Amino acid sequence: MNNIKSPLISIITVSYNAAWTIEETILSVINQNFVNYEYIIVDGGSTDGTVDIIKKYQHKITLWISEPDKGIYDAMNKGVKMVKGRFVYFLGGDDVFINNFVLGKTSDFLIDVNKVYYGNVIFKKRNVLYDGKFNSIKIVTRNISHQSIFYPRNVFNELNYNTKYKIYADYDLNLKLFNHVFFRFNYIPVTVALFNDEGGASGSNALDINFEADRLNIIKDNFSYLVFLYRFFRTKFANFLKKR
Repeated sequence: MNNIKSPLISIITVSYNAAWTIEETILSVINQNFVNYEYIIVDGGSTDGTVDIIKKYQHKITLWISEPDKGIYDAMNKGVKMVKGRFVYFLGGDDVFINNFVLGKTSDFLIDVNKVYYGNVIFKKRNVLYDGKFNSIKIVTRNISHQSIFYPRNVFNELNYNTKYKIYADYDLNLKLFNHVFFRFNYIPVTVALFNDEGGASGSNALDINFEADRLNIIKDNFSYLVFLYRFFRTKFANFLKKR
């Protein structure tokens, strides 16, 4: 059992009509051998039995609500306003921790509240480990998995999820944070979660039109000009190939 002096970790699960998966998600949290966490579930007003499953385990859940929201990132913004932990972690309603010991293992690394800690996930459908250490070129090419990241709570005093983006508001947040004056990303060699890439918004091939329209400007505002040029020409080349 881990020392209670480890930092309090706030785990947030956002759900909507997730009756087929939410129980496995909850069990992967409450069965952790690490004790210094709080668990918050923000449900979007499910009507499929999800709330009944949450109630089944409510004695082990710190706080839960079920009410209509404006989408997954609106629910996440609600969740971060409820937390008390020094670090915040988001576990999707169809994702699970990789095992019952991972939270304790990860907590050993969480020592600096000015660092965003991230590890790896396994993509369930593709059975692929994703995705190691990121640098500026890598993150403007693809996102760090949300299910691998432990954010300092005070990140959300500076920024929140832009609900304009329906699928990639977490990518927007990470791009704005990656070269932030106060925060630094720190890779830890831990595989944190099994990410369900079979369904859900982030696991699908759907486009976030608003994010795609803004992506280059977000990169231009938050990265060096050379990194911006790299992403600019990569985007142009990709669009050229699509038209052929």
